Amino acid sequence: MTALDPDFVANASTDAIRTQYERAERMAELWADQARDLFLLLAERAPEETTR
Repeated sequence: MTALDPDFVANASTDAIRTQYERAERMAELWADQARDLFLLLAERAPEETTR
């Protein structure tokens, strides 16, 4: 289990695990949204740079 605190793994309640899972899911969605926005920006600007 990468990047999980061993103490958390050993002692966390089901509710605590669920809360952390839901937070990680929200963060993953935000990162995916940012990655998509950056890709679209790159696609928009890439043709401009090739014509300079």
